[in-house]
This record gives sequence, C-alpha cells and structure tokens, in this order.
Amino acid sequence: MKLIRLSSNMNSFHTIDFKEGLNLIVGIQKSSDTRNTYNGVGKSLIIYLIHFCLGSNNNKMFEEKIPGWEFRLDFEIDGKPFWSTRNTSKQNDIYLNGEKKSKEKFRAELLPNVFNLNEKKNNLSFNTLFPRFIRRDRECYVSYDSFVKKEQEYQKLLNNIFLLGLDINTLQSKKNLREEFVKTEDAIKKMEALATIKDFSNEDTEIKILDIQETIANLENDISNFEVAENYQTIEKDANDVKYKIKSLENERTIINNNIKNINKSLSINPDISINTVINLYKEAEKKIPEMVLNDINKSVQFHEELINSRKTRLQNELSKKQQQLAEVEEVIFEYGLKVNEFLKYLDTHRALDEYIVLNIKLQDLRIQYTKLTEYQELIKKYKKELRTIQNNLTIQQNFTDDYLDSIDTLLNSIMNTFRDLSKQFYDKPGGIKIVNNVGANKNRYDITVKIQDDSSDGVNEVKIFCYDMTMLLLQLNHRMKFLFHDSRLYSNMDPRQRYTLFKVAEQKAKENNMQYICTVNEDTLLSFKEMMKNEEYQKLIEDNIILELTDESDESKLLGLQIDMEYEK
Repeated sequence: MKLIRLSSNMNSFHTIDFKEGLNLIVGIQKSSDTRNTYNGVGKSLIIYLIHFCLGSNNNKMFEEKIPGWEFRLDFEIDGKPFWSTRNTSKQNDIYLNGEKKSKEKFRAELLPNVFNLNEKKNNLSFNTLFPRFIRRDRECYVSYDSFVKKEQEYQKLLNNIFLLGLDINTLQSKKNLREEFVKTEDAIKKMEALATIKDFSNEDTEIKILDIQETIANLENDISNFEVAENYQTIEKDANDVKYKIKSLENERTIINNNIKNINKSLSINPDISINTVINLYKEAEKKIPEMVLNDINKSVQFHEELINSRKTRLQNELSKKQQQLAEVEEVIFEYGLKVNEFLKYLDTHRALDEYIVLNIKLQDLRIQYTKLTEYQELIKKYKKELRTIQNNLTIQQNFTDDYLDSIDTLLNSIMNTFRDLSKQFYDKPGGIKIVNNVGANKNRYDITVKIQDDSSDGVNEVKIFCYDMTMLLLQLNHRMKFLFHDSRLYSNMDPRQRYTLFKVAEQKAKENNMQYICTVNEDTLLSFKEMMKNEEYQKLIEDNIILELTDESDESKLLGLQIDMEYEK
C-alpha cells in the first residue's frame, strides 16, 4: 500500500501529492512574531486525515470544527489504484472507489488486501494493524511497541507478533488457557467463600457428609417404625387430666395424713387429774382439807375423767373415719395411676401426626443439605482436576513454543539482523530485537525485547522507534504496506547527527525497496544538521524531497487554508 494524494472538496486545502522514496512535509516559521511557532500549521493533522480516510473511528472535532469538508485519499495496493472519500458531517459512510460503504465494510475490504487476512481474526483488524505504520497520537511516540492509545498488553503483543511474521496461534492458545485457568481458580475461590458462609468448608466436608448420612439413616429408620395415633392429642389431654386429678387427690391425702397425725398426737396426751393429785396439792400448800371439800374434789375428778374419756372416744372415732377416708383416696389414686400408665404406654408406642410431619421435613432438609455438600465436593474435585489439566496443557504449550522458536531460527535471525543493521548506522552500540518464550503466569506468550544500548537517554528511544517501525516495513511479513509515516515529534529529542542519519537511512531504504518514508518535520530540525552536509547533498536529500511546505505566515499558508483551533486527538 502506497499513498498517492490527499485532497479535499475545499479549494483552500493544500493538496498533498506523495511520491516514491522520501517525502518531507515541512513546517516553516516565516513570521517575525516570535510568539508564532511551527505548531498549528497542520502537520500532525495530515496523519489524522489519512486515518480518517481509511476508516478510523468518528472524529467529533472534525464534525464540529470543519463540517461539510470532504477528504479524498488516493492510494494503491500492489499497483492497483484505490481512492476513498469521507465527509466530516457524514462520518459513518466512506466511499471506496466511488461505492458507498459503512466503516465496518470498508475495513473488512481493506483487511485482506493489505494484511492478508480474509476476515477479522483473533482481534486482528485493519484498525489495529494499520496504525503500526502511521503512528498517530502523542502517546504513540513514547515506546517502540505502543501504536494505539490505551492498547491492552495482549492486543499490543498480538499485533506486533503478527507483523513480525510469527504464528499467532501460540499466543491465542496461552491466552485461552490462562483465561480458563483464572476462571476456574475464581470459581473455586467463590465456592469456598460460599461454603465458609454456609459453615461447611472444604476441610470438613467429608466428615459432615458422613454425619448427615448417619442422621438420615436414623431418621429413615425412625419414620419407618413410626405409628401415627390420630387421637394422640385427645389421649394426651386425657392423660394430663388424670394426672391433674391424681395431683388433687395427693393434696387431699396429705391433708388427711396431717389430720391423722394431729389426732394421734391428741390421743397421746393423758392428763393426771386423780384425787391424790389434788390432795397432794393442798398438802404442799400446807392447808387442811375439810371433809366437805374433799367430797367435792372427788366428784370434780370423776367429772373430768368422764370428760377425758368422752374426748378420747370422739378422737378415736374421728381417727377411724380419717383412716377410712385415706384408704379410699389412696385407692382412687392407685386406679388413676393405672389409667395414666395405660395412656403413657400407648403414647410411647404411638406418636402424633404433627411429629411425623416434622420428622419428614427434617429428613428432606438433611437430604437437600447432603446433595449440596456432595455436589460441592464433586465440583471442587472437578475444578481442581481441570486446573491440573490446564497447568499440564500450559506446560505442553510452553515446550511447544520452545520447539517452535527453535524451528524459526532463520526468521528470528532476519528480524534481529534487520533491526541491528539499522541501529548500527546510528550508533556503534549493540542493538537488536529478541523474541523469547514467556513462561510467566500471564496471557503473553512471548516477550519482545528491542534494545539499543543507552536507549534510555534522550533521542536514543526515538531512534529505536524508527528502527523498529522500519524493520516491520522492510521485512514485509503478513502485510503489503509500502509506506511508513512519522510525525515531527519523533525527531524532537534527537541529536542532529541522529536526525541526519535517519533521513539518509530512510531515503536509502525507501529507494532500495520501492517504498515511501513520509514524515512531517519542522524546518529547524532539518537546519540542525545542514552544516554537516555539503550543499548538493542537502539539496538532494532534503530540499528535493520536500513535497509540501506549511507556514505560519498567514491562515492561507496552513494546511486547511484557514485558522482553526482543533484538538483532534480527542
């Protein structure tokens, strides 16, 4: 794929005609006003317009700032001409060779033509691969492998490995296995957490299962021998009534026993009121008892003896009556006791329907708990077995990848040497691209290490970006891209000698391989190494390859032919 022309339906737009080899779009500061800069003349906008014409996502700033503008990009693929047009106010439609397409359809048609993929596969698409040859956003110039804003690590690796010509199936295999491993691990953790909440952890599951099995067996045996008494509650009530009567009779018996005890106590008292006792009382008082008084005392003693005898007879009669009453009460208590025993014996062998229902509910609950426990145990075993299987497959894949890397030694050497030859033209330092098997617990099948010694210093990282992009272009693996486009920010931190070397290398490689190296660059960047060159060389390398100059002299000299402040990176 080569670029031919970028144009617009607006006459103020500066049409860009691309050519073979080196293409320089230069920003020139002509205004004497020191506040003016190279920025804002439209250099970076060119990159966004090319992406726009080749199916990028809708650009809100284009619609707001330049409504109704239509841009056309002419390009060729393997010598076959194509052109696309897209309007900033109708961004969902793109015309390819005059035929209206949706963005998705447009991308689908370019994908096989440019990247040898008949359809979007494993997240490889035109919109993920194309930016590898025309870095767009500011973030894309930070690292050699960052081409798309906020691109995930796996997606980044997938696209880079594809364009370096390696088999992407090995990547997908590890990704799938790792995702399955993490998914299974998460399932086990969730199940174990749930088990802890429900108070049956994996450690004591087997013991609990045995306990429940035993309880279920006992309950089943109990229920099989269960005799339901339909009148259980009635019999239970009758038994309670008889028990109440027995209690009342026992209270009555206690009262009778107390009465008998009191009567016996009274009968045991025998007062001495004989005549001799009275006479002795008088003698003790030293009094002489007259005859008449003695007769009266004798009569009085007889009266009291009769009175005592009468009382004794009455108490004996009362005692006999209470003893009879006690015997009758005890007989009734005995009969009631027999009756209660019959009730209890029946209730011991017969149970209530409610109790039968409760036992069955308890049995059902235990069976459900048993099922859940056994299912939990089986699932845990299943998941852990799956983890072991996945781990074994990961090991197999790891070994397969080692063998695969050994088998493509020629390709790896070609990648290494292509990058190394490029980097050696900039520095007399070791450099290269190394691709190794990533055996870590992650989704990445490979580690790509791109190294130039001291590449952390200013400018060296940018050289590494150039060499990496040029390596992918020159290898021509899995793509038909014939151009590489860089923005002026790539050269901002480079030493002038590195800039000079870069444009020499870019022109040489582009010519030798029938390709295009296109860049936007500020005039001061070019002037920084002009003194290192003879005028003829500068004329031939730089001035003869300038295809467009954009200046701050006036609005008309800017890319759109007018001044528009546009944050097109959003």
